[in-house]
Amino acid sequence: MSGLRSALVEAATSIVRQPMRTLLCALGTVVAVGAFTTTNGLTESASNAVSASFNELRATTVEFQGPSTLSETDVARLARLGGVTRAGLVWDLDHQQPLPVAVGPTASGPSQTQLSVTAMSPSALAAIGAVLSSGRFYDIGADLHHQMVALLGSAAASQLGISSSLGNPAINVSGIVLTVVGIVSSSQQESQALLGVIVPPYVAGVIAGNRDPRRVIARTAPGAAQLIGRQGPAELDPYQPGQVTAEVPPNPTTLRSQVQAPLSTLLSVLSLAGLGIGFLAIAAVTIMSVAQRRSEIGLRRAVGYSRLEIARLIVLEAAGVGMLGGILGTSIGVLATAAIASGNHWTPVMNTTLVLAAPFLGVAVGILAGCYPAIRAARITPMAALRS
Repeated sequence: MSGLRSALVEAATSIVRQPMRTLLCALGTVVAVGAFTTTNGLTESASNAVSASFNELRATTVEFQGPSTLSETDVARLARLGGVTRAGLVWDLDHQQPLPVAVGPTASGPSQTQLSVTAMSPSALAAIGAVLSSGRFYDIGADLHHQMVALLGSAAASQLGISSSLGNPAINVSGIVLTVVGIVSSSQQESQALLGVIVPPYVAGVIAGNRDPRRVIARTAPGAAQLIGRQGPAELDPYQPGQVTAEVPPNPTTLRSQVQAPLSTLLSVLSLAGLGIGFLAIAAVTIMSVAQRRSEIGLRRAVGYSRLEIARLIVLEAAGVGMLGGILGTSIGVLATAAIASGNHWTPVMNTTLVLAAPFLGVAVGILAGCYPAIRAARITPMAALRS
């Protein structure tokens, strides 16, 4: 034990005696371990950020495709399922073909253009997370009282030259005059609706009839999307559930693994390249050190050091350099991960086990890199050292 303690003290003294050479020798390991820690941390942070965003929106949205017979009564039945927070009926008029739209009560004029028209129930506006920049949403009373009203998407309003719903501007859609009651500036779903006109179900029937297929957008509680996707068709059409199909988002766990796969590959490539650089740097500098210290090593052999003790001393020095590089690399990697993640508004996520193990990765690289120089040093004899 005293021999090992003495070797550790001598190795530490040799490392500290030439700090510049030690830092240059450790530089490769610093890069390797820093790249390893940073890439792993960014992999975890990016995957966490993507999964969080996915869970907030896509993982809680189920879309059903069904026949033109689907009604708001069917949607209300779906909304009563446990796990459904909002649900609404949506369909595109005239099979998504643009319709002529003009400003004012007449069907022609210099401002006439072709715009898509989407029908949405009031509950669908809430389900897609629509946000108004001007005016108000229509409600269930619009259908009950046959009100000829519409909403404009922000892009469509800009195209028509309408900046506000003040004054109740009128538009003409395929010969039907509608009053614009609001302008929608953004939505979490159905963003294409911002490019056209949004109308209540009654108005949609007046403009294009009721022959277009329906869609139902359902927002669910986290974790309930898969179950709602299985139960929904039977609730929407109890007699012919096969006519209703559900688009269910993939499992968040699957998404996470899909995100991690390419990043993990990048991690492996960068880490192996960095570790290779660190290995070569430590091995090259240690071989040079052994060549420069032939006289010292020969003297140690002359005063009684065995070949094993000489080899152990060289390996311990290389391991010390590797540990120094590992500690510096880990520290830099943690700081870099925190800085990059914060810059991208992610929550920094680090694998604690990996962070604690990273310095020992540097030690392992140092030991491996020091083996060959140690063997060469152990073969030096006192006579050979004196002759050189």
